[in-house]
Amino acid sequence: MNRKLLTYFEGVVVIRAKGKRIERFLSYIYKLKINLLDIKYIDRQNVLIKIFNRDFDKVKGIKTTFEINVVGYEGKLRLKEGIKEHLLLLLSIIIGYLFLLFLSNVIFDVEVVHSNASVRKLIAVELAERNIKRWHFKKSFNELQQTKEQILNEYKDRLEWLEIETVGTKYIVKVEERKIKKIVDDYEYQDIVSTKNAIILRIDAIEGEIVKRKNDYVKKGDIIISGRIMKGQEVSKIVKANGKIYGEVWYNIKVEHPLIYQSKVQTGKKKDVYKVVFLNRVFALFNTRPFASKISKYYDVVANPLVPFSIIKDKQREVVIVDEIYTDGEALIMAEAQAIKKMEEYLDENEYVINRRKLKYHIADQKLYLEMFFKVYENIGTPRRIVE
Repeated sequence: MNRKLLTYFEGVVVIRAKGKRIERFLSYIYKLKINLLDIKYIDRQNVLIKIFNRDFDKVKGIKTTFEINVVGYEGKLRLKEGIKEHLLLLLSIIIGYLFLLFLSNVIFDVEVVHSNASVRKLIAVELAERNIKRWHFKKSFNELQQTKEQILNEYKDRLEWLEIETVGTKYIVKVEERKIKKIVDDYEYQDIVSTKNAIILRIDAIEGEIVKRKNDYVKKGDIIISGRIMKGQEVSKIVKANGKIYGEVWYNIKVEHPLIYQSKVQTGKKKDVYKVVFLNRVFALFNTRPFASKISKYYDVVANPLVPFSIIKDKQREVVIVDEIYTDGEALIMAEAQAIKKMEEYLDENEYVINRRKLKYHIADQKLYLEMFFKVYENIGTPRRIVE
């Protein structure tokens, strides 16, 4: 038989023997005809030997002054010791997996998608009468199809279409009423008006009559491109005005920045903590001495996105909180950068900051408060329906 296979099934004990003239101990082993699988000298008084588990009782029976200790196992013995050491974790994983299988076949929500509340209520009642509701086991595809046909046949004068879709532990029910759809003309007569108080910087008109010019000041709601085409004092025709308008818009942005900032510094201590997550609640396993402050990375051990249960491994690193103190000038620079970023995040493509300046700032409660003024190049045009 292959030696590795024999070693695994027999089981190997790793023994550490300590004492003077260690060769004498080894001679005892040879006399007992014990098969030495490996010998490793640590120093002149310490040696590690590997023997089969069946020979361990012979070694224990040696009457000697040498100190003999078991330091490890290999093969099936190592597997048994590992199972004993992590028994609770293994049981948690097995129970969790079985629970996961159970939960993955239970429905936690039934959502009926329709704008009419009476239709949603009707479908919900019909489904509940057929045991398609929360906290019940999932139905098979054929059962869902049969239920759908029954409801459609019963309400064929009211319902046009029905679909029951299983998404994880949820049923999404889509329904459509039987009715004659009105043909809606999507063409609309409209003006292009200003969305804000601004100074016009650019007008790109595609259709309609321009009634404002570059550098004109406009208020919110003022018409800039009109859908009414004038001929003298009378409206000759009405069109769908279209185009883009850019203007100079003004903003006051307020931000704050702390004078004392706390940063996290790792201590070098780390550990793995297993956690059970159920319905957004987290339970740590065997974490008797939790870190006061830590950073974590999570890895799935047992998980299924379709059910609200999982077991995760939390790789924790201990950190200490260190305070960083800023001068007023440093805090002001950072607050200004924060205000600029806040303004730029608001802007779309082709929009930009024309000018900016600090209005005022003050310090209170260990924070610097800054107010900044921004002059912005921005799209200010929006359509507004012409109602005759």
